[in-house]
Amino acid sequence: MNREFDAVVIGSGALGSSTAFHLAALGKKVALLDRYEIASQSSPRAAGLTMQIRSEADMTQVAMISLSKIRRFAEETGEPLVYHQSGSVKMARTDEDARKVAAEIVTGQALGLDIVAIDEHDLARLAPWARTNGVQAMWYTPSDIYFQPGQLPLGYTRGAEHLGATVLPNTEVTGIERWNGAVAGVTTTNGAIHAQHVVDAAGAWARQVAAQAGITVPIQPMRHQLMITEALAGVEDTQPICRVIDINVYVRPDKGGLLIGGYESNPLPVDMARAPAGFQVADLPLDLGVLRRLATTVRDQFPSLESAPIREHRGGIPTMTADGRLIVGPVPGLEGLYAATGCCVGGLSSSPAFGQALAELIATGTPSIPLEPFSIARFGPELTTDDAICEAGIRSYTNQYAVNN
Repeated sequence: MNREFDAVVIGSGALGSSTAFHLAALGKKVALLDRYEIASQSSPRAAGLTMQIRSEADMTQVAMISLSKIRRFAEETGEPLVYHQSGSVKMARTDEDARKVAAEIVTGQALGLDIVAIDEHDLARLAPWARTNGVQAMWYTPSDIYFQPGQLPLGYTRGAEHLGATVLPNTEVTGIERWNGAVAGVTTTNGAIHAQHVVDAAGAWARQVAAQAGITVPIQPMRHQLMITEALAGVEDTQPICRVIDINVYVRPDKGGLLIGGYESNPLPVDMARAPAGFQVADLPLDLGVLRRLATTVRDQFPSLESAPIREHRGGIPTMTADGRLIVGPVPGLEGLYAATGCCVGGLSSSPAFGQALAELIATGTPSIPLEPFSIARFGPELTTDDAICEAGIRSYTNQYAVNN
């Protein structure tokens, strides 16, 4: 194998594979590395949701661009991606959240988004398994979609290969090489690879990768779980995603059953520095009781969930930042090093736009989406210790819907 590349991307999850694909599409010679099999860790364990309206205009723009790219995925990559444009519903059960719903409708419509208020009759038509008991306000965005999560990173990886990228599974990065204050490449368990640009998109391991260059990336890996029921009467794939704001719960159809996930009030941070050798996301300890308790909190809205038999229970290790926003862009202190991490449980759905923008920045210096708001430089010295980073990540996780969505 030729060991000279324009760029090395570490991690074949959604953000890494998207960046590698878009770099290859811009004519760059790319190596995409993963310490395990390609797209085998957190990305395929996600829920595969999109939601275009966000509390901040820049993230709404990212979400809208990404959704458009997901719809054109097969055309862009030559690889399949199954999606359902079923729309999504947000449900407010408190006065504060009802005001949030009203404000998001105004903001979304001003940005050209097809978001409208709906009532109990609309919900009964859209999602017969949902109820409006205790719900004060709702919006519906018919253009939102959900999709098969594992297909996206696999598709981007295969698409990158079609464009000439070198894909190296089971290749762990053991060091980041530098020369005169700039990146010179990486050392791996399969030898050295030379490149002027290195992208740290290593998911739950991103902090450990950056530490090899003496750089702290302030992300906290966190357990996140979902479960899927057996088939239930009246559930169809064409029905929308539903979210309940105050309890941080989402529900969507899945092959005749219902998928439920949510943000635990007492979450489990994962210390990857202390993980045993060979640890993979599949080894993460799960707790079905957490999801059963979440189902109980929304039984008035989704009564069939509380006692439904379970078909699948899975979990991943997303990375949280202090402000609930991703870290995408150059890393100060080492020219040529970039980060694509801090997914905040939304990296899969935003990866098409972020991967494209980061590739453009590396290849041309001018991204189509401004990346300064996502710079790692926005974090100050207060986020340098393990305890501070962990505490900030927990706060962000437990307030996910209130802060970000």
